[in-house]
Amino acid sequence: AVTGGSGFIGSAVVALAVSQGNRVVSLIRACELAPGIAGVEHRVIDWSDAAGLATTLADVSPDAVIHCAGSTGRAGEDVAALYRANVETVWDLLSAVRSACSDAGVVLLSSAAVYGPAPEVPTGEDARLAPPTHYAASKVLAEELSRTFAAVDGVRCVVARPFNVLGPGEPPGSVTSRIFEQFERAAGRARVEVRLRESASVRDLVDVEDVASALLFLAEHGAVGAAYNVCSGRGISIADLVAAVAEIEGCSYDLRVDDASAVGTVSIGAPEALTSLGWRPRHDLAGSLRRVLASRRH
Repeated sequence: AVTGGSGFIGSAVVALAVSQGNRVVSLIRACELAPGIAGVEHRVIDWSDAAGLATTLADVSPDAVIHCAGSTGRAGEDVAALYRANVETVWDLLSAVRSACSDAGVVLLSSAAVYGPAPEVPTGEDARLAPPTHYAASKVLAEELSRTFAAVDGVRCVVARPFNVLGPGEPPGSVTSRIFEQFERAAGRARVEVRLRESASVRDLVDVEDVASALLFLAEHGAVGAAYNVCSGRGISIADLVAAVAEIEGCSYDLRVDDASAVGTVSIGAPEALTSLGWRPRHDLAGSLRRVLASRRH
């Protein structure tokens, strides 16, 4: 069962799980579009109806629940709504799992944002959590809830912390999307001007299909109560990311930085806790960017 099965990461989990031969149930809200993936069963859930959620899970009887539903803290969103989406839903889900399908493994989608803007590099799972935003704080609270349900109630919860996720369907607002959008707006020009606030920051980019495979892998192999980075262990500067996009676009470009005094931040994860279990990413950065380009052109 996949909550948020119509979202960027959730739909990738659904597609991969189906391709692996699993029976997959996508749990979505009434306002969400069901992912157009053959062989997927869709159930509409109401997060305010705890009894209904438990009934649905009892009926589905999943071996694993991958929790991808939640909010990314988009601009203008009410802060209270953010905490409801990222914390209350975890409470509701784990309560329902406890009563309806207690043997199911649960993988909670968190974020590397919990480490804050200046963690040690590379960042391991034992690094201090320093949430700098309400979004990151909501993820920390959700993680604490999962650990409590694991310790007190025996719910088999595992936490996944993806770093910067890219791939087809990536939502607007990410740095990769902003770069592609500027090349698209300049289509047909001999040279493209790319404007960004700063270009010195370094990010650990991981393909959405690799994140999906990690979530499914952790449902089976993750240690209950533990958190795992989902990352490549390699960093790329924003300036070099622009150059990589320009290469696959086949364009020349000029990079303009709006804030020359901006101090770049470095975010690179240590993947050893997950790779030691046998998981490996399949996509390199160039391949991921080509998939994004093909998807956007389609």
